[in-house]
Amino acid sequence: MGLPARRAAFEELKERLRPTVMPVWQERLPSAIPDLDRALGGGFPKGTLTTLEGPLSSGRWTIATRLLAAWTRRGLAAVVDGGRVYPPDLAAAGVHLQRLLVVPASDPIAVARAADALLRSRACGVVALDAPLLRSAIWSRLAGIAHRNGALLLVVTQPPPPELAAAAHLRLRCERAFPSALCLHVRNENVRVPCSL
Repeated sequence: MGLPARRAAFEELKERLRPTVMPVWQERLPSAIPDLDRALGGGFPKGTLTTLEGPLSSGRWTIATRLLAAWTRRGLAAVVDGGRVYPPDLAAAGVHLQRLLVVPASDPIAVARAADALLRSRACGVVALDAPLLRSAIWSRLAGIAHRNGALLLVVTQPPPPELAAAAHLRLRCERAFPSALCLHVRNENVRVPCSL
């Protein structure tokens, strides 16, 4: 094989191995909370790992449930459940249960595997879960899979461990302002949003 043939073969191989550009997901998933959707430019960005942070009873799962209700009107969603999800309450909040997959998993590795499989399936536009303790590499991998497949991975957590915080594209910290209102702190954009529920 002469030099021109080798050079042509090398160029062809280089072209085949060129990294593909990661898709940029512009679509937003509305939460059905108008003030929050306005602050987020139309809703939660698709293709991201987003955290809902705050103490117990701060409204984290209320926001997640609103998002699940909005999404299940048009597509499939999933919740990786450690035993806290009560389907009649979800139905009362407007979630279409026939379009919601509830995957039981409580061990951190089982939760990660379930989230991985759901994101890779491309069947669910939203995957919600309580944050397990995982290594940084696992959170980064899950964030990458969500990005490549255009899904929203919504992780509900108290103050997040550094491994999760580093992998999150968007972080929302929830506080109860008074019984029927929330105050959300949108991190990465430094916005404070009072929301009525």
